[in-house]
Amino acid sequence: MPTDPRVRYQALLQQLSKLVQSNPKLALKKIQEHLRQRPADANFLHLKGLAKADMGLHDAAIEAMRASLKAHRQQPEVHNNLANSYKAIGQTERAEQHYRDAITLNPNYLDAFKNLGLLLQSTGDLSNAITFLQRAVDLSTQKAPMLTALGNVYREQELFQKAVPCYQAALQINPSYVNAIHNLGLCYKLTEELEQARICFERAAAIAPDVAEIDVSLGNVAFELKDYQTAENCFENAIHKESGYVLAHETLSELKWQLGKTDSYLSSYEIALKERPQDMALRHSLLRLLINSQRYDEARDLVDRTMHTTQTPELLRATGELYANDGDYVQARQNFEASLKLAPSTEVTQDLVKLMLIKADYDAALPLLDSLLVIQPNNQLNWALTGTAWRLLGDERYQWLIDYNRDVQVSTLPTPPGYRSLTDFLQHLQSVLLNMHSTQAAPMRQTLVEGTQTPGRLLHKSDPVIQLYRSALSEAVKGYISRMPNDTDHPLFSRKSSAFEFSGSWSVKLRSNGYHVNHVHPEGWISSACYIHLPSSMGNQDSTAGCIKFGESPLDLGNREIVERVIHPLPGQLALFPSYAWHGTFDFDCAENDFRLTAPFDVIPIKKQP
Repeated sequence: MPTDPRVRYQALLQQLSKLVQSNPKLALKKIQEHLRQRPADANFLHLKGLAKADMGLHDAAIEAMRASLKAHRQQPEVHNNLANSYKAIGQTERAEQHYRDAITLNPNYLDAFKNLGLLLQSTGDLSNAITFLQRAVDLSTQKAPMLTALGNVYREQELFQKAVPCYQAALQINPSYVNAIHNLGLCYKLTEELEQARICFERAAAIAPDVAEIDVSLGNVAFELKDYQTAENCFENAIHKESGYVLAHETLSELKWQLGKTDSYLSSYEIALKERPQDMALRHSLLRLLINSQRYDEARDLVDRTMHTTQTPELLRATGELYANDGDYVQARQNFEASLKLAPSTEVTQDLVKLMLIKADYDAALPLLDSLLVIQPNNQLNWALTGTAWRLLGDERYQWLIDYNRDVQVSTLPTPPGYRSLTDFLQHLQSVLLNMHSTQAAPMRQTLVEGTQTPGRLLHKSDPVIQLYRSALSEAVKGYISRMPNDTDHPLFSRKSSAFEFSGSWSVKLRSNGYHVNHVHPEGWISSACYIHLPSSMGNQDSTAGCIKFGESPLDLGNREIVERVIHPLPGQLALFPSYAWHGTFDFDCAENDFRLTAPFDVIPIKKQP
């Protein structure tokens, strides 16, 4: 036993540190004994904080580590661990400051660079996240995890040309590093390189056969490749491995719904909830699917059975939606407000605003809309609801927000090279798109009725016809952007940029009696519907059947509602408009073998590359 007091002290700290990792409750008891003798000892206070954090008691952990720093400020490790606890309770600004303090005190502190990079990624500050994660890569001797983390940020920014080399570099160091293999597959999936993605996911599954997330990724690729039985098997395998895995249940249900298996699309929930009757995440997910598929009686029954034991923000929101669907707006409003008291939510606040607009309570709606726009100034539904409130109040800002003659523009696709006419190209594009429409029903959460929608990201597919279509669309979008006025305060024009990307793209095939309910594209900037084929019944220019309409909300405002503009499209035309513009379509009749085929998309200003 060492006789030097300093050596004994260091040995004790090491012993307690190991005990914190293996048995934090016992460690805390011993640490408290030492603190009674030395109540201001910075190291014992730090260890107390670590023990509390390991027990999930982050408020107490913060108190102990702040006391440690009060006793001795120059402790980078304490700043880093204090930041971890602040992050755990959602205080991201304080967490960021303490990570930065740790780095200031130790410019080579790997964990602090890594943790700060991951924190900034979670808050959406991706450019700075890259800076700190790149420094963590430089400092690390175990570079594969750090390279993968860096690749994840590039992937989140859709900078795939930078993400893929990060994952590949990680795999050069460790060819069996599952996270890098799986995330490389996710990159290939997002760029529609489906066979490459499948190879990655199968390789990851062979290394880590018990990871349910990999099965879901494999199932998603199989679904897009139209290998529906394999997709179903993959989702079921994921649920077998992890019965409470909500995403696996949701993707399996969505697959069955689109394939027309409406008698069994929720069966996995029934089985899982017998095993996990108290699993609220599963109950919330099932409730959302029941509402989305308009099985309201079953949704009410599930709410009633669940609310007997607990009230959650999700349950209160769902109850509000069910009341609103029945026209009981007073009870709906009470439930939305109760949900918001338990947890802030943009979506629930938007639900509440919709009720207020329906009931003409504009004085209550406007302050909520102002708060939403502060939090999410580019959320297009926030602007759509604000515009509706301004219109109903006769506020001149409505005309400032959207001028339907100026901001909704119709263009005609240029004929791509290699084709004699636009008609020839549209016929070729139509055959490619129709081959992708192989399901029986649209996704549950989409706005179309009596039709189907393609999966994945259409304009990222490598098919040469799709790429010619993308180039033609790019020319039309460039023209639309170039005609925008300059206005730094306007939600559309202030984002004006010649550099843009297609953030979403798909194809919709509507059958007879099909239509789109009125909606906006919440994550977009500019949106469009491009018309590939129209049924012969839409040839009458005096009829609105199948036409796209603008300005009418989905709120059923009666005589307060208005259609601002109707466009009667022709094949090869596209309507470009702000993503916050309410739009929908009129239904139409056509022959059984005829259809209305479009290929819509969203555009956003391109992110600045770090």
